Amino acid sequence: MKNLHSLLMILAGFTLLIACSKEMSKEGTGFPTCDYAPYTTGSSFSYIDVGQKQDTTSYTLTVSGDTTIGGTTYKKVRDDSVFFCSNCKDGIYTQIASLLTFQGYKADNVPLTYLKETVPQGSSWQDTVNVSNGTVTTKAILQHTIVQKGFTKTVNGKDYPDVIAVKLDASTILLDNAVPVGTVSTSYYAKGIGLIEADQTQDTIKLVSYIIKP
Repeated sequence: MKNLHSLLMILAGFTLLIACSKEMSKEGTGFPTCDYAPYTTGSSFSYIDVGQKQDTTSYTLTVSGDTTIGGTTYKKVRDDSVFFCSNCKDGIYTQIASLLTFQGYKADNVPLTYLKETVPQGSSWQDTVNVSNGTVTTKAILQHTIVQKGFTKTVNGKDYPDVIAVKLDASTILLDNAVPVGTVSTSYYAKGIGLIEADQTQDTIKLVSYIIKP
């Protein structure tokens, strides 16, 4: 059970990967413009992280430019301790963590599809992730579900329209059986802005302010 708890904490960390995205504008072509990740170079997003005991941490993520991984161009978003990247094409938003660690477990270059803009409410998709601790490797299944679309959500007193909510559930493969871990998070993305709130197991992340550069 200790290993299972450690894995749960790793999965909770995956919800923080929504830090950057490549904007792929296709105006006039009928394709989505990836407006749920308008992360242009120089843009910044300030958040507060409120824990279960109401302890609060503030931080700002800044889009610092491009990087190329496996032939694909990503935007980089970072502060002093966080560095993650993601890409968007035709309304499908993917992200990569260069390295995730927790209590000895590691997951390298993990690609995740955290949002699908065009699918209807109720749609689900999965990512499979391998995490290792020394010689021990464990497989996790992450299921993403669109639980609500096109609504207005209030965060820190500000109303954000055209929001998409994505619930993340996790399970592990133990002895060839899927063992549910539970709901890791529900994340909310606003059109033209990106992540505005993430309700996680141990805390809630909320957008405070943002600057989007042209």
